[in-house]
Order: sequence, then structure tokens, then C-alpha cells
Amino acid sequence: MKPVHSFLGIVLIAFAPLGNAAFAQAINDPLLNHLTGQWVLSGKIAHRDVVHDVTAQWVLGRQYIQIHEVSRAKKHDGKPEYEAIVYVGWNPVLNQYTCLWLDSTGGNGLVTEGLGHAEKDPKTLLFKWNDVNGSTSLQNAFSYDAAHDTWRWWIDNIDDGKAKQFADVRLTRHLSK
Repeated sequence: MKPVHSFLGIVLIAFAPLGNAAFAQAINDPLLNHLTGQWVLSGKIAHRDVVHDVTAQWVLGRQYIQIHEVSRAKKHDGKPEYEAIVYVGWNPVLNQYTCLWLDSTGGNGLVTEGLGHAEKDPKTLLFKWNDVNGSTSLQNAFSYDAAHDTWRWWIDNIDDGKAKQFADVRLTRHLSK
């Protein structure tokens, strides 16, 4: 039993200087709260009509929203044509939202350029991703319509400072039968 107490003492001493900084506070964000739930995403991505199922929930002590998006269309092997897991959180140091978008189109999300950032706004989060040179290369807006309890997401590729629409979709609440 003594080694367990000694280990616990070392852990407590190691974290004591960090105080409350070691334990981030849960986010209470009205806009992100509206994103939680089951959704049907429909619209156009790359000029194609799409329908995806989306689940959004608070995770990791309410510090992040996790969005899981899965296309209803399947590949020949039965797997979804598209799947993504997205994390959105609030960064108090930068005073902005941060987004990590990981999807089945490639493994390049785990790089510095894989993080999008958005300023605080009461109804729209306009995430911008920069390329290796620091120029905005992509923007993805999440805009909430409180009157209809829906979201509109649109994605623009940015080339030479000009936006070219890649996607325009709407999320409506999934109605269970």
C-alpha cells in the first residue's frame, strides 16, 4: 500500500503548481449548444447532391463538440463514400474557436494547417484554414437559423484570394419514427 500512497503524493505534487490551469473549464456556449443532436445534412458538395447523417455531441468534459458525419451513399465495398469526425472547441488564449476536421479524403488533418479558426459570433462560425504560407486556403461557415432550428454549412476554396464554392448544405433535425 505504501507505494500507491507515494505515487499519489508525487502526482499531486507534480500538478500542484498548475493549479486550476491543468483542468480546463467546460464550455457553456449557446451557439454550440444548438449544434448538438441528430441531423440530416443535404445539399451539394462538389456539384453533387448528397445526403449525410450527422451526430453532434459534447465530449471530454464538455470542452469540445464532436461532429460525426457519414454519407448515406456507399462505395462498392459497402463503406460510406465520405466520413468525418470534427472537433470544435473554444480557445481562450486566442479568444476564438478552433476546429479540427478529420475525414476519409486524406490523412492531412493532423498538421498545423489542419486547424481552422473562427472569431466569436452569435450565429455564424466562419472557420478559416491557412496554407503553409499563412494565406487562407479554405473557409467553412456554420450558420445557425434559430427561427427554423437548422444549420447551413458552406465551404469555399480560396485561390489567389478569390472564393470558389465547394459545398452548400443544410442540416435539419433528424426526426425519429
